Amino acid sequence: MQVNIGEIKDTKGGETRFRFVEDWSELYLDGQSVHFSSPVVFNGRVTATGEVFLVRGTAAADIETTCARCLSPVRVSIKADVDERFRMASHAGGTGLASDREDEDDDWGKEDVQEFRGLTIQLDDVVLENLLVSLPIKVLCREGCRGLCPQCGKDLNVGECDCTIDDINPRMAKLSQLLNGND
Repeated sequence: MQVNIGEIKDTKGGETRFRFVEDWSELYLDGQSVHFSSPVVFNGRVTATGEVFLVRGTAAADIETTCARCLSPVRVSIKADVDERFRMASHAGGTGLASDREDEDDDWGKEDVQEFRGLTIQLDDVVLENLLVSLPIKVLCREGCRGLCPQCGKDLNVGECDCTIDDINPRMAKLSQLLNGND
C-alpha cells in the first residue's frame, strides 16, 4: 500500500483520496497464528498541511485465528481507524527550532510524525499496526465458551468429560482435613 504525494506536496490543504484492496498472508502474534481470510481494504485520504502529511482512513479485514479457550477456529471481522502523520525525511532533521519549520501552526511533536523518503508514503506497517491494536485481547468462539478440560483436554462445549477435578486451595487444605475429620 503506497500513496504518491507528488501532486499535493507543494499545495497546503491539497488532498488525495485512495482505496487499497490487498491480500495479506498469515502472521504470528504472541505465538498464535493469525490468517487474513479476506483482503485488507483501506479507504483513506492524505492531506498536505505544510511539511506534515496527514493520513486518515478506515481499514477492515476478516481474520481467522483460534479461540483462546477451546482452540477451535474463529473468524473475526476487524475494523480500525487510521490517523497518522508523516514528514518527508529532508524535513525531519534540523535543530527543532520554530525557524526550522515551514508551518508554525503545526503542534505535533517529532515523536508523533513518521518519516518517509521520496514521493511515496508506505502504509502497510501503519495499517497492520492499527488493525492489530483493534483485535480483542482474547478471541473467543462464543461468549459462553467453556474451553478445554485441564485434565484430559476434551472440548467442554461438545460434552462433559469423566474427569474429577479436586480444586482445593492449598492454603485451605488443612481446614478441609479438619472439617472431614482427617488429621
